[in-house]
Amino acid sequence: MNISKDLVNFIMFSLDTLIQTAGIDIRLHGLEEVPDQPVVYVINHFTRLETVLMPYLIKKHLHKEAVSLAHESFFSGKMKDFMDNVGAVSTADPHKDKIFIHALLSDRHPVIIFPEGQIIKDKKIVEKGKYIVYNTGIRRPPHSGAARIALLTEFIREKLRTLKARNDMASIARIASRFDYSGNDLEKIIRKETYIVPVNITYYPVRARENALSRLAGKFFKNMSARLQEELEVEGPIVLGKVDIDINFGRPIAIKRYIHSKWKMKRMMADGNVYLNTVDFKKISAFRQVCVRLMYDYMNAIYGMTTVNHDHIMSYILTSYPWGSFSENDFKKRIFLAIEHLRKIALPNCHTSLYKKQFYLLTDDQHEKYESFMNEAVTNNYLRRENGVITKNKERFSVPSDFHTIRRDNIIEVLRNEIKPLRHFTRIMEWQKFIPAFFIKWNVRNTFLKLEKELFHQDYEQFYLPGESKPKNIGEPFFLKRFFSRKGIILVHGYMAAPEEIRPLADYLHQNGYNVYGVRLRGHGTAPEDLAIRNWEKWYDSASRAYIIMKNSVKTFSIAGFSMGGGIALLQAANKPGRFASVISINAPMVLRGMASKFAPAVVAWNTLLKKINIDKWKMEFIKNDPENPDINYLRNPVSGSYELEKLMKRVDHHLKNIADPALIIQASNDPVVDPCSGREIFNKIGGGNKQFFMVNANHHGILRGKEAAEVHARVLAFLSESASK
Repeated sequence: MNISKDLVNFIMFSLDTLIQTAGIDIRLHGLEEVPDQPVVYVINHFTRLETVLMPYLIKKHLHKEAVSLAHESFFSGKMKDFMDNVGAVSTADPHKDKIFIHALLSDRHPVIIFPEGQIIKDKKIVEKGKYIVYNTGIRRPPHSGAARIALLTEFIREKLRTLKARNDMASIARIASRFDYSGNDLEKIIRKETYIVPVNITYYPVRARENALSRLAGKFFKNMSARLQEELEVEGPIVLGKVDIDINFGRPIAIKRYIHSKWKMKRMMADGNVYLNTVDFKKISAFRQVCVRLMYDYMNAIYGMTTVNHDHIMSYILTSYPWGSFSENDFKKRIFLAIEHLRKIALPNCHTSLYKKQFYLLTDDQHEKYESFMNEAVTNNYLRRENGVITKNKERFSVPSDFHTIRRDNIIEVLRNEIKPLRHFTRIMEWQKFIPAFFIKWNVRNTFLKLEKELFHQDYEQFYLPGESKPKNIGEPFFLKRFFSRKGIILVHGYMAAPEEIRPLADYLHQNGYNVYGVRLRGHGTAPEDLAIRNWEKWYDSASRAYIIMKNSVKTFSIAGFSMGGGIALLQAANKPGRFASVISINAPMVLRGMASKFAPAVVAWNTLLKKINIDKWKMEFIKNDPENPDINYLRNPVSGSYELEKLMKRVDHHLKNIADPALIIQASNDPVVDPCSGREIFNKIGGGNKQFFMVNANHHGILRGKEAAEVHARVLAFLSESASK
């Protein structure tokens, strides 16, 4: 086969330019597994792009020009010349076996074959435990051509070894003539071994939508078919760099062991025949059986490497619900637990987004992947979202879609089909649908209660400083439960403090009928060195996990915070409007009085510079702290923590307008730490109309303890009761 170097180089340059310009994110996994041996690549086929993309990647990364099998319809007119020049072989070519066997024996070109034989748009590849693909109105098994070519090549290679050992040069010459290689290549051929490398390509997200390519095509083709329109809408975003492409190269499959697995095949390799007519092998039962077994092995490998993503999981769970309507909260919990299980079993091929924070699914904060999926589902009339209830459109899920437009008409079914072969993972989602909602709720709550305890004990053990770290009971998060009570409150402590700081208020509210969760913000309750490495997002996440615990424990609940905890509480309410019964901020530090806070950004920048040039001498990482409650608070203040506190409060300031829940702002009149103007400023900027401001006559910061505590506690309880009655 004569591949045009100039044409291949032009295509490589064009694709390099397109990928770089469009920002197409191609992620290659397992490329190092590919052996430096003759290889048949077997690849799943979902779009037309794979036929161009895979030869490009093999050339770019493995420096080999691949030959591939293509449908005979592409070989007519000038298109035939193009296909010939890029190494494509027609399915109707009577010499295709010879071409591929020559390429593999000589190791001049790897071979690319798509075993499904066509684009599998519906991804329905498994039916009743067998691999079945759609073709011209019927379902059929995948082609075993890749297995046949690999087995024939290795059979001939083994035959050549046998003939050489017998010094039968005449038979060797006949084989060389039949498969068009030089006798001088014999030693190289018999030193090699044929492999099949399974490859899976997964796209994420798959969205059918109008794009620049579909609009451009619409201007030139006034009567586009629905099939072409669908292909442009689905595959256009991939070309335009809107989709992640994960390509997994699987473990190479050595063909030699398959050849030796049947007594009949071993006898044929040992006899005196040369078997020049490859068509005759179709009549050999043992060969056919090995072909089918090999085909199943590489199909299992291909589809076992699907890169699982959020859309897969959400589609599978959504279609698994036995009811037409269900709670959106329950849906999110089942998604979260499925992802946790996926992590637990260490599924090797997962989209990178699954390793990021998933608990935002449960906190009612923005979860980009979830909202993208749900917005697409609502827009395409798969379901409705109303008042926390999801209702499936039965017609959209029950009416069969046309094979050629299914990626546009029912992408949820396509995504479900794509991960069906991953039975060790999908089995848990199948089992999960039978678990009652109350048990799912209990499971989620206990998962996060356990997690918070574990995080504290891990941090405490890691950062414990004898003589400086406080006892564990000071820093450990706590949950004060009231059986039969359906109301609760989350309490958040302040900067450099610990849950013990808010314990008096917690006990008071618990005695008055509330379930109370005392948050431990990461970096607190351990040692200043722990706090020094935490950013404000870690503090926010601690409160978010408390939100999950309380949401799965009671019917309604509020959130309150002291000092920095007040800022955390306000930001939680701003990010989740309407989710809390009320929000309470006590001495939140919108404006700090200490000069140290003003210089924190500059000091942090100075420390960062010194770290880069490996100088520790002039760093200022901690400053002395003289707290009101030395038995609770740190005695050293990390400068980086002060800087994170400033960033947090800037964020709070920007989002106060989003607060819609009833809000109570409490401020000490002569607070020496927080400028008393802070409380009034927060109050004025809160967007909701149901808000109260209360000034406490106090000349110290820690008003949750001391003589003012009773007044503050009573005011908090009164506001909670008042908010609950409205």
